[in-house]
Amino acid sequence: MKRKSLAGLAFLLLLILLMAVGCSNEETPADGEKGDDKGTEEGSKELSLEPMTTEDITLSYASWANSALNQELADKFMEMYPNITVELVQLEQEGWNDHLTNLASTGELPDVFWYMGNVDIAIRNSWLGDLTEYFENDPESANVLSTVKDAGYFDGERKLAAPVAYQPYTIFLDENLFNKMNKDMPSADWTYSEMIDLMKEMTVPEQGIYGYNSFTKLVTMAPIVNTDGNGEFGWDGEQYDLTKDWADATSLHAELLRSGVHAPLFDTDEAEAAFGDRLLWAANTGRLAMQLDAWWSVGLFSQPEFMEKGMKWVPYVVPKGDKAETLHKPAFIDFGSFSSATEHPREAYELLKFFGWGQEGWQTKLQAFKTLENEDGSLLFKHPDGLPLIEDEAIWNELRALLPESQYYTDFLERAKEPIPLGGASQPGFQTFLDEVYFGGEYGDVEAAIINGDVNAHDIADDLTEKINQYREDALEELFF
Repeated sequence: MKRKSLAGLAFLLLLILLMAVGCSNEETPADGEKGDDKGTEEGSKELSLEPMTTEDITLSYASWANSALNQELADKFMEMYPNITVELVQLEQEGWNDHLTNLASTGELPDVFWYMGNVDIAIRNSWLGDLTEYFENDPESANVLSTVKDAGYFDGERKLAAPVAYQPYTIFLDENLFNKMNKDMPSADWTYSEMIDLMKEMTVPEQGIYGYNSFTKLVTMAPIVNTDGNGEFGWDGEQYDLTKDWADATSLHAELLRSGVHAPLFDTDEAEAAFGDRLLWAANTGRLAMQLDAWWSVGLFSQPEFMEKGMKWVPYVVPKGDKAETLHKPAFIDFGSFSSATEHPREAYELLKFFGWGQEGWQTKLQAFKTLENEDGSLLFKHPDGLPLIEDEAIWNELRALLPESQYYTDFLERAKEPIPLGGASQPGFQTFLDEVYFGGEYGDVEAAIINGDVNAHDIADDLTEKINQYREDALEELFF
């Protein structure tokens, strides 16, 4: 990709510059090494953004983040920039993209906004402004987590969106159940195969104990962690491949479900037979070893009802692939941009960053997590609402202080700094493939068909691989060329 070649050129230019400086009597400026992979004819440059306007302006902002947190951030931003008024646009989360479509049709698309799910909608409707100039000249961009820094370059050239919120995939283990069964808790550096083995070992049919239950899925985790992947379905940065880890994981999940290692599915006769209540969540029974879930359930599992039933759910990161060299983990990453029609792109970029990945914005969020209260005086946030998108030790340490005093949380955060976004919001053509092929094509719901034994995952993997890669190419052709 163009950005990779530019990175190599800039590195070469930097070496030449450093050699020249080393042979002179001039000292290198203290900040002389700051900057990203962009350079000038003379060599590397110090990154900077043009000043913000001093005129009185108004910027509108829309996201589905907590409304009280949004207001706190807006107030702080206006305090920092008294000439800028931030208007929060309140929209229902259900039908989010439809609401944006309606606003755009009347010329009222917010200056800064999050989009939901299918990035094709945002691109096709020309909602997304071009962030490239600002992001690539912003010194703060160097601190963005490495695995999401290049996210949003949908056409390989322009940065049209940026990650603004991060909720990691989280695997919860019931420590009390492990102790009851005299089974050691796994290492924080557990591997994918160790997790699968534990699921099987913790399954005790005669006691009605199940190895795992899933909200998040093995079919998402395996292709990312086992191949140091950059996305779902074996995405390596250039193409998809469902023929190995996706096919293996889908087949394995079907086998574990049929064999009783996976808990009975919610609202089924099997669930009613097992728990006496077909609507009882398996993770609330005290008979489940692992719940494949997301970070937001940290707050749920801290509720008294779980402890009163004898459960102690603790968080683990998705395990590392057995032969992996990275800590790439699937994550729920929300994306945002500023409007292509905004009259104030420089200021809109700053607002997007402040509400998203920016250091000053995160300092405001941390304070809000500690102080915002409900009407009854209780804290609004029982735990931090997501994790930072930047490498800033002070911010990560302060966030850690807001979590329970348990080594599990320390271990988790140390291994949660290489998030990999899911495909819908980050990859053109992905959600359309899901809608038209994966969940609604000739095989019906592919995963359900595999579970039911109607098709074999390995038999259809080549076909799915060919189709998803074609959907990507078609989307790029339609949207950009």
